[in-house]
Amino acid sequence: MNFPAFSRRWLAGLSLTAAAALSGCNSTDATQESQAAEKTSTPVSAEVRYDAVRVTATQPAQSLSLPGELDSYFQTDIFPRVSSYVKALRADIGDHVRQGQVLAELDAPELTAALSEARSKESVAQASFQASRGTLRRLRQTARTAGAVSPLALDQARTQATSDSLNVVAARSHYQAAAQMAAYLRITAPMAGVITERTASPGALVGPSGQSATPLFRLKQLSRLRLRVAVPEAYVGDIHAGSPVQFGVRTFPGQQFTGKIDRVTGNVTPGTRAETVEIDISNPGEKLKPGMFASATIPIKAPKSSLFVPKSAVVSTAERTYVIRVVGGKTELVDVQKGDENAGQVQVFGALKAGDVVLKAGNEEIGKDEPVQVALASR
Repeated sequence: MNFPAFSRRWLAGLSLTAAAALSGCNSTDATQESQAAEKTSTPVSAEVRYDAVRVTATQPAQSLSLPGELDSYFQTDIFPRVSSYVKALRADIGDHVRQGQVLAELDAPELTAALSEARSKESVAQASFQASRGTLRRLRQTARTAGAVSPLALDQARTQATSDSLNVVAARSHYQAAAQMAAYLRITAPMAGVITERTASPGALVGPSGQSATPLFRLKQLSRLRLRVAVPEAYVGDIHAGSPVQFGVRTFPGQQFTGKIDRVTGNVTPGTRAETVEIDISNPGEKLKPGMFASATIPIKAPKSSLFVPKSAVVSTAERTYVIRVVGGKTELVDVQKGDENAGQVQVFGALKAGDVVLKAGNEEIGKDEPVQVALASR
């Protein structure tokens, strides 16, 4: 189709105008994209204010939580000292007894007979001595008359009286020994406490202690207890007499009891590699019982100061563990190793020093040499 020359000129102008319009639109879009890119590439780290804290150096107070066992302060197994039969029991399990109280009466006929025999021998010896002493007294009176008594007779009477007096002493000693043996037939409490075991009944044959013997009673002191705790060898140097101790028992959940280390054995047991310490516990109400297991907390103190930061300041990844230190408004990533934790603080080891400023909340997205603004925050 043929168009007139005017139409061809008009179409050409229209094409140029459309091309210019398209070119202007493309230029505007490119400018907007460029500005957006510039805004995106501008670091926002400098515009964000991060909470930061200073690294502190303190001597950390630590504590050991160790199992222990309560035991009576004094306890004793009571055995009869002579072979005999149980005649009567005066105490039973659970009875509170005082020192010297009779716990049982025993019967041993041979001891009773021996005591009677000894008493008779003492009486005979005493009578013989009285007779010989009377004879000596009369001879001395008669000897005042010259020639009435021969010197030999006087010496014999004096010797007889001396011999009879020695016989009295021997007979009295024999009687006292027999009486002591007979006294063993009354079993008494050596101390105040509670009877926790009774193994015999009336009529049972009992005897002195031995490897296979069974005690007649077991007596324990409950008003005062001992808490025994085994301290691992690594902490032996931090344990000293007088250190405070807190402990609890499962019987009274949530209740804490206090005491102090009274004795340190000074010996590490080879089998457990631990040293035993003892804590004396006053137990006036007898709430605590021997044999209870306890969880004891013993404070220890590290010998040197250590660096601490908030637990949130430490960043742990698969490759490294570090904190973000801020120096001159820029970040540094400092590798550290973690130690003990206490009250939200963690012990760190690395190229840090007390007073360094680190971000309170570490973040993997914060890299090295990024400009940041910080505000020191309280812990």
